[in-house]
Amino acid sequence: MEIIAVEEEEAVFPCALKIIPDFIFNKNDPIFLGVEVVEGILKVGTPICVARKDFFDVGPVACIRDERGPVDYAIKGQKVSIKITNNTPEYGKHFNHEDLLVSHISRRSIDALKTYHRDALSMDDWRLVVKLKNIFKIQSHGKTE
Repeated sequence: MEIIAVEEEEAVFPCALKIIPDFIFNKNDPIFLGVEVVEGILKVGTPICVARKDFFDVGPVACIRDERGPVDYAIKGQKVSIKITNNTPEYGKHFNHEDLLVSHISRRSIDALKTYHRDALSMDDWRLVVKLKNIFKIQSHGKTE
């Protein structure tokens, strides 16, 4: 059995997702959507939020499926269906296909990425981390978040 540090579990991989409007399977808990990964790496467990609505949290990705079945992750250019579990948001009421969905990162999640997954991310992925860091107004070490 592999032991994973708690800090490693805090790592949130950066991703930006475009909702595919013809593939909305369920609008509320659980939400099932077809998405295209436009940037980054989407992983099971990634907390997703709506970028333009003051970072409205949609919920964590509970499942990712491609045409072959369940997968652990999807990368830029892939179209997959995702299941998001959360009791609050509803597609069409709180967000829609015009919204860009992004991973909800934090200072701690960035630090965990750097410590445990530095080599797993491409330069484009790190550029997305910087973009998200600016969007979320995450400060460098020594400053408050």
